[in-house]
Amino acid sequence: MNRKIIIDSVDKLLNCKDDFKQMRESTHQLYQIFSHITGININDQNLDKDIMLPEGKAISSVSAAHCLLEMKRTASFLRGIQKAITLKLEQRGKDPIRILYAGTGPYGTLVIPLLLLYKPEEICVDLIDINPQSLNALKKIINALELNKYIGNSYCLDAATFTCTRQYDIAISETMQSCLKKEPQVAIMQNLIPQLKSDAVFIPEEISIDAALCNPRMEMDRLFFRLGIQMPFQRISLGNIFKVNKQTLNTESMKKTIEIQENYTEFPELKLYTTIKVFDDEVLGENESSITMPIRFYNFKDKEAATQIKFWYTQGTNPMIESETVKIHEMVL
Repeated sequence: MNRKIIIDSVDKLLNCKDDFKQMRESTHQLYQIFSHITGININDQNLDKDIMLPEGKAISSVSAAHCLLEMKRTASFLRGIQKAITLKLEQRGKDPIRILYAGTGPYGTLVIPLLLLYKPEEICVDLIDINPQSLNALKKIINALELNKYIGNSYCLDAATFTCTRQYDIAISETMQSCLKKEPQVAIMQNLIPQLKSDAVFIPEEISIDAALCNPRMEMDRLFFRLGIQMPFQRISLGNIFKVNKQTLNTESMKKTIEIQENYTEFPELKLYTTIKVFDDEVLGENESSITMPIRFYNFKDKEAATQIKFWYTQGTNPMIESETVKIHEMVL
């Protein structure tokens, strides 16, 4: 019964386009099944403990479980991963395609629901998670749904330092927050991608962060149309400040300086926007999930006006985008 419900839910998530009612119903059905099997639910405070790593924070089993309920996020990744699997199945020989899934959480949200659409001889998945509670919970799901034939090895290790002992066709890791802060997404990509075959797919394919000057009132009107009337809307784009993909992994070279020559009075907020290209044409954009929520980075009403802002990405235990401003009076001097 559970298998049929999962297959129906996944089918809806893959094919319902932007029907948010179907997305919500499907993700909640998956959550009900997975939380029942594992005993892990989003309200379990006893399991709500993050793990701090040298490369950032690995979120708790509870927080990872909650990610499933972000319907557009789940749908976009499942769609992109299915497209990548379809591509690799077309290219494969006799052997199954191999998938490495790093940062599985307790439900294996991005891969486990898809396995029921394929045969065991088509796909073999290796699993990595640093949290033993998450990995043990995921094994309960695998056993309950009789998916053991799809699973290769399971590693309770740090994906940012993991050494691949076999070649993979697809590697997946979605371990991030908006603007790539706190979590080890970049470090994991830097570690795994160089170990992959040149034609291997890494998901997400690209994470991009752009800057823009905004008018808070216009932004509010855009989200909540006043009296049902769409109000004039404008942003001043400042361009891309950070991008990470298979070709751009060296964060040391990703330093960007942007010039500010606009009217601070009308557009006093500088915001950063995260866009995630999952795979092919599957893109997760602004406000479609917690990991693509805009972040207010600089407010010219609260801080001295600047003519330049320099951005760079800091890694370590608390990864984040940092900045340095060049003030107007400094330029005059």
